[in-house]
Amino acid sequence: MDESRTGKDIENERNKKWKMAFTARMRQIVPGLFLGNIEASHKRDILQENHINAIVSLTNARWVWWNSATREAGIPEHRHRWVQCADSSTQDLLAYMSDICDFIDQMVSPALSSLSSLPVDHKYTTNDEPRGTPSEAILIHCDLGISRSPTIIIAYLMRKLRIQRVDILNFVQSKQKVKPSPNLTRQLEVWEETGYQVWENEDRTIPKAPYKVFLEDRAALLKKKGLTGNEPLAPQNL
Repeated sequence: MDESRTGKDIENERNKKWKMAFTARMRQIVPGLFLGNIEASHKRDILQENHINAIVSLTNARWVWWNSATREAGIPEHRHRWVQCADSSTQDLLAYMSDICDFIDQMVSPALSSLSSLPVDHKYTTNDEPRGTPSEAILIHCDLGISRSPTIIIAYLMRKLRIQRVDILNFVQSKQKVKPSPNLTRQLEVWEETGYQVWENEDRTIPKAPYKVFLEDRAALLKKKGLTGNEPLAPQNL
């Protein structure tokens, strides 16, 4: 066993993650659509600087705290969609994917609404470049902005632009270092295979074949780990 990996390196990695979590940061992926972390979502100054007027939160934080924090930051409740979820091997984001994408469309800014292809330049990069920031924008965030929130951004851009998952992933990674988990990567594959709608019927009772296979595999994993079938809402190493 590599002793340095189990000692100092692990501690440094842990400290780096804590720093990432508690340093407010966001980056514009395409005009009007930002990727960020949990701290950026309730910092009035950074939200106003980037003209954020709507937020999608993917986190296991308590809604009572979240609701009050974002309202204090100037985001009204009806412009904040909160999905309580964990970054684990059994979390099913596909169950919420269409609703989240619909919400983004409802909150969409003129810049994002008019987007018909991926930008070819790097004008829209960071919150340090306010000249490239539209007058309205939506923030998609999770805890660190590495797995859950980029997954939603990729899914949304796939549906909106009808561009393949790999191309969207490469584009997002050119803007920000992201790494959707293997579980969420598979869900993006299912999202693509089902044509951006995982249900056969409007009542959402009949999953399309690729989603059905995913749900069956998820059920087997939950059973193997002795879980009840309800996704754990606290971070767990599953």
